[in-house]
Amino acid sequence: MQKIIFVLFLSMPFYASEYIFSYQLNVKNGIILKEKYYFSPTMIGAKVLNKDKNPNKKCEISHLARSEKEFLKEHKEEILECFFTWGIKLEDRTKMQHLQSQSLTFLWIPPTRIQIEFESGIATIFALKNKEMR
Repeated sequence: MQKIIFVLFLSMPFYASEYIFSYQLNVKNGIILKEKYYFSPTMIGAKVLNKDKNPNKKCEISHLARSEKEFLKEHKEEILECFFTWGIKLEDRTKMQHLQSQSLTFLWIPPTRIQIEFESGIATIFALKNKEMR
């Protein structure tokens, strides 16, 4: 019995944190003007039931980070790839004048509630379903 409890304990996530994530990238003529990669801890605790997780929006990222903060900083590309598969917003303004083009491109991920289950070796990111306002 103790072995079963120990195995269940090891299979549970080390801990889960809830964040609001957003991203913004502005590019003018191929040059990055502004980039914002932002995680904000939520004010309410991360006591989210499994029914609030969106099973269609889940990513697992392997890592060697010692902390969640280190993971968020060092694995930016993998985290962004995850969110890009969930959908982005893109706006491009290009104009031609005298055979020269000028472009201004905006790419952003709107603020999204997520939960990160951070374990040694793997982090799982879940999009959380928005709760309906009553």
